[in-house]
Amino acid sequence: MTLFPMFDTTLPARRAVADIVYAYRLILGKRGYPLSLRSFAIALNVILISLGEGISHQTVKNWEDRTHLPRTHYMIYIALQSPNDWRRDFAQDILSALRPRLYQPATEIGARALERSLSDTGPHKPRYDNHYLKP
Repeated sequence: MTLFPMFDTTLPARRAVADIVYAYRLILGKRGYPLSLRSFAIALNVILISLGEGISHQTVKNWEDRTHLPRTHYMIYIALQSPNDWRRDFAQDILSALRPRLYQPATEIGARALERSLSDTGPHKPRYDNHYLKP
């Protein structure tokens, strides 16, 4: 029996990553529906294929469900190798969630996710930022 309870110190990062992933999928989707998990993973794999690595749709789902955090080295590689498009911004926003002392968010999406992850706590926190759910 331990005297001190275990705390999940990655919880704010997991919250921010989930918000970032969902916001990018929603913005890239069509007719109010988020881009599919497979399509999102394929778009990121275009950059990662030169490493001989890749991510699956299940990996993206795990990020969005707050089950796992993205690998930092994948995000650094995407940020450095992407053309100047949404993938670079996405990777920089994720890096700012994973390592907020080292990286700044590239977009408003990342900044909102970081702010929201630190201010909203407790069991009744909304699943996604309502700002991106507006029709």
